Amino acid sequence: MEVDKYNLRQIILDSVRQLDAELDFFNQLRLTRRPFDKVIICGMGGSALSGDFFSYFKNGGFYPLSLSIPVLIHRFYDLPPDATQNSLIICSSYSGNTEEPISSFHKAKQRDFEIAGIAGGGRLTELFQENKTPWVKIPRNDIPPRASLGYQLKGLIKIFMAYGLLTTSAQNEILTISKKIEPAQLENDAKIKCPRLANKIPIIYTSQDNEIIGRIWKIKFNENTKIPAFYNVLPELNHNEMVGWTKNLGPFYFIFVRDSDDLPRVQKRMNLTAELLIKFGYGVDFINPAGDNVLEKLFWALVYGDWLSYHLALYYGIDPTPIDMVEEFKKGLAA
Repeated sequence: MEVDKYNLRQIILDSVRQLDAELDFFNQLRLTRRPFDKVIICGMGGSALSGDFFSYFKNGGFYPLSLSIPVLIHRFYDLPPDATQNSLIICSSYSGNTEEPISSFHKAKQRDFEIAGIAGGGRLTELFQENKTPWVKIPRNDIPPRASLGYQLKGLIKIFMAYGLLTTSAQNEILTISKKIEPAQLENDAKIKCPRLANKIPIIYTSQDNEIIGRIWKIKFNENTKIPAFYNVLPELNHNEMVGWTKNLGPFYFIFVRDSDDLPRVQKRMNLTAELLIKFGYGVDFINPAGDNVLEKLFWALVYGDWLSYHLALYYGIDPTPIDMVEEFKKGLAA
């Protein structure tokens, strides 16, 4: 019986090449070039994740993709209290029908804020066109939003460049990734780890700097494998969460994302934490992202997390693409 009915495997194989895509930018001449003190990205789920990348780039000292102003993510209705006339509001929705960023668009329009957007279709694109809002179109609507992070990132970079918040070097940097990361080469290593995770609940631990990797892997296990998963960061978890593992009450398996660029004290904490967890009877694995900079490591980790969650889904006999519970929930919300 075919399990991967929607061919998510091919989507993963092609995922890095999303960064090579040419994205249409509509109403670009209508944008206002003026100083902003912050960017607020309004979106949910996979449509918001690429916004988190920019804090990761800045913390990692990757200046071609670092903005000089804060990039904030708003995962809620309307706008955050600190949104002002000096904020650039970006409303993002892969489907274009997500109600929270649509709500944010209306609120920003009501307050006459500068708005830009990213979408693949739906009501949000209609609002962008009706209001002559600058927006970037995601070229495909046949892949899960969580698998469109390359398109999402490229869309944000196009918008930031148009507003003068990033230079053309940003575009050049992302075009190198598809030449350096080949998803097919990572598949087998991730696949052979899956039996260790069988019938376990993954707990992903990273350094604070790599938190976005833990967050995304958790989401991939949730949506691709349809299992619970959790993440946390060091050093904070050493001051609280680790004590909760003293009594072994469940089938947990720990995945440590070990980065050679993490602070030496954090690396030592990670090793000691793993030793204690093994002592209390838990399974532990270390995974080391590869790359010469944080951009390369991020996309290496995105692909590896895709493969882990994908092959674990196949191990369970689960089609990794559909998210039936979310669709059922949306129907109930609309009723």
